Amino acid sequence: MDESFDALLKLENQFNFLLRFANDIIFLMDDEGNILEANDASVQTYGWSLVELLTRNIRDLQDPAVTASAPCCKATDAGGLFETRHMRRDGSTFPVEVSSRFFEHEGRNYQQSIVRDITQREKMQNRLARDAKRFEGLLKLNEAASEMPEREFMQFGLEWVETLTGSKIAFIHFVNDDQESIELVAWSKATREKYCTAGYDTHYPASQAGIWADSLRQRQSLIFNDYASFSGKRGLPEGHSALIRLISVPVVEGEKVRVILGVGNKETDYDSEDVEIARLFGNDMWRIIRRQRLETELTSNLEQQRSLNKKLEEAQSHLLQSEKMASLGQLSAGVAHELNNPIGFVYSNMGTLEVYLNDIFSINSAYEALELESDTDSKALEQVRQLKRTVDYDYIKQDIFQLMSQSKDGLARMRKIVQDLKDFSHVGEEGWQWADLHKGLDSTLNIVWNELKYKCRIVKEYGVLPQVYCMASQINQVFMNLLVNAGQAIQNSGVITIRTGAEPDGVWVEIADTGQGMTAEQMRRIFEPFYTTKPVGEGTGLGLSLSYGIIQKHNGRIEVKSELGKGSVMHIWLPKTV
Repeated sequence: MDESFDALLKLENQFNFLLRFANDIIFLMDDEGNILEANDASVQTYGWSLVELLTRNIRDLQDPAVTASAPCCKATDAGGLFETRHMRRDGSTFPVEVSSRFFEHEGRNYQQSIVRDITQREKMQNRLARDAKRFEGLLKLNEAASEMPEREFMQFGLEWVETLTGSKIAFIHFVNDDQESIELVAWSKATREKYCTAGYDTHYPASQAGIWADSLRQRQSLIFNDYASFSGKRGLPEGHSALIRLISVPVVEGEKVRVILGVGNKETDYDSEDVEIARLFGNDMWRIIRRQRLETELTSNLEQQRSLNKKLEEAQSHLLQSEKMASLGQLSAGVAHELNNPIGFVYSNMGTLEVYLNDIFSINSAYEALELESDTDSKALEQVRQLKRTVDYDYIKQDIFQLMSQSKDGLARMRKIVQDLKDFSHVGEEGWQWADLHKGLDSTLNIVWNELKYKCRIVKEYGVLPQVYCMASQINQVFMNLLVNAGQAIQNSGVITIRTGAEPDGVWVEIADTGQGMTAEQMRRIFEPFYTTKPVGEGTGLGLSLSYGIIQKHNGRIEVKSELGKGSVMHIWLPKTV
C-alpha cells in the first residue's frame, strides 16, 4: 500500500513539474471559466502573479476589443481549437491559439485550456501577406509602365507605396545632375485630392527644401516619427498638407541621387519595413522611367539616324552620279572618237554613193532617150557608151556594194557602242537585280577602250560565274573606275589582266595591271575620299572611295595588293545574294 502511494505521489510530482515548466500556458478552470490552476508560463506571459491569476476569470484575460460573440472556449465534450487575442497586465494584447477541453471529475465539470502565444506566427503571416502584396504591386507597376504617361505612372506607384505603408500622403522629387536643385514632379492622387493644394514647382535649390531633402544631403533613408518636435524642419509651402510622420528615401544611381520618394502621416510609427517598401518602389519606378526615357531618346535618335542616313544616301547617290558623270566626261572624248570613225566613213561613203547614183541615173536617162530612137547605131547610143566609160560604170557596179557593206559595218559599230553605253549604265533598269558580271565587264571595257587601246593589252581569264544579285549599274561603275585607274597606272605600254572566279558563297573579280604600283602609304590611304595620286585636274579622288562604298553596300570586300614598280591588283569579292 505504501509503495502504491509513493508511486502515485511521484507521478503527481512529475505531472506538476511538467505542468509548471511547460512552454505553453496551461489553465485549469471550472465550468464558469474561473481559473483554478495556472503554470509558470502564464505568470511570465500575462504579468500577473500566480495568486492574482487564481482570482480571475479567463474572460478577464481577453482583449476587450474582441467582440462578445467571440468564444473564449469551445463548450463541447470533444473540446476545440480557436484563435483570439489576450491582454497582459500592462494592457498590451497579443494573439493566441487556444486548445480547450471539458471534463468531469468527482461530479464537478472542469475546463482545461492550453494557450499558445502565436505572435511570431502572426507576424510571419502578416509579413508573408505583406510581401505578397508588395510583389503584386511591383508586378502591376511594371505592367502599368507601358500603358501610362510618366506622371500618371508615378502617381500609380505612389498609391501602391501609400497602401503598403499605411500612409496618407506620398510624393516624388527629381534631383538635377548638379545635385543642388530638385523638382517636385508628382503627388499621389489621394494627396492631391484630400490633403495638399500646393502646386508643382519648377527646379528650386535643395538648400531651400525641407527635411524631406535631408535624404539627399545625407544620402540615406530617413524616418521622422515625430515631425512636430524635430528641430531641423524648415516649414512647409502654402497649401502643403500637415506632416505628422515622414519617410524620405533617396534613389541613388552611380554616384548621384536621382530621386527622393517620400510618404507620410501613417497612423503608427514608421519602421524599417516601411523604408524597404519605399526604397523598392522608388528604385523600380526610377529604373522604369529611366528605361522609358532612354527608349524614347533612342527612338528619337533612330529617327534622326534614319533621316540622316536617308540624306546621306541621297548625297552619296548625287555624289556617285557626279563621279559617274565626271568619269563619263573624262571618257567622252574617247567615245566620240570611237563614234567619229564609223560616222566619218559612213558619211564619206554616203557622198560617194550620191555621186554614183547621180551617174547611174544619168546613164539611165540616156537609155530612156535611146529607147525613143529606132536606129541602134544612132549617135545617142554612142553617147551612152561614152557616158559609161566616163563614169567608169564597171567600177561603180563593184564599189557600190563594198560601200554599202562598209556603211553597214560602221552603223553596227555605232549601235554596239550605244548598246554598251546602255549596258554600262543600265538605262531603264533600277534597283537590285540579277546580273551577269562578265557582260558588265565587257560593256565597260568597250566604253573605256579608247583610254586603254593605245598602251594596254587586255587579257581575259574568265571563270564560270553565276549571276549575282546586285545594283548592276553601280558595279559597272566600280569596274570602270578600276579599269581607268589601271590604264592610267601604265605609262607607256603594259597588260591589264581581268580574272574572275566563283566560290561556294560568292564570286570574285580581279583587275591586275603592270603599271607603276603604289607605296605602302598610298595603299593605306587609297580608299579615303578626295585622296588621289594623280596631278591636279586629272582626278577627283572619289573614284576608289565611292567604289569601296558600293562594294560595302553589297556586303562585299575590295582589297588591294601593290608593289612599287611592278603593278597593282584590285580584288573584289561579292556574295551571290545580299
